[in-house]
Amino acid sequence: MSLTAITQLIERLIEIHEGLLDLATKKVEPIKRSDMPTLEKLVREESKLAHKLQTTEMLRAKVVRTFLEEKGEVKEDATLTDVKKYGTEAQQQRLDDLQTKLVGYVVSLKEQNELNQSLIEESLRFVNLSLDLMIPHKEDVSYNPRDREDRPMEGNHSLFDSKA
Repeated sequence: MSLTAITQLIERLIEIHEGLLDLATKKVEPIKRSDMPTLEKLVREESKLAHKLQTTEMLRAKVVRTFLEEKGEVKEDATLTDVKKYGTEAQQQRLDDLQTKLVGYVVSLKEQNELNQSLIEESLRFVNLSLDLMIPHKEDVSYNPRDREDRPMEGNHSLFDSKA
């Protein structure tokens, strides 16, 4: 294994994150307009990219583990810092640049997803409010002996007339 393979995998991770960020940004308008068909299409595309991301990340972890094993290190959860020390100065700089770029995309994606989540929550609150306004509610469902609707007596008369 070489650092070139690791670099290529990180570049692929950046591309995938860039695609996810683009989709997350595109979801804002359909969420605002409640355009479910468009939103469903974007979510399907996002799901494909998420699967691709998971596969690429697993491959990256395997390649990094193999690279470090070839160098005599055994680490289960190796980081880019563990790998960089085996590269030239130019390779280390390239990996630093890629790491910075990837972290930037991850942070931007997280922020965009939080925005989308808050838009969805706001939309749900609006739907619930609309439903509450449309559906009549009984004003008071607690027991009140004077307001019984099924009361068989009128005034203070009982059901049976005792003078009969």
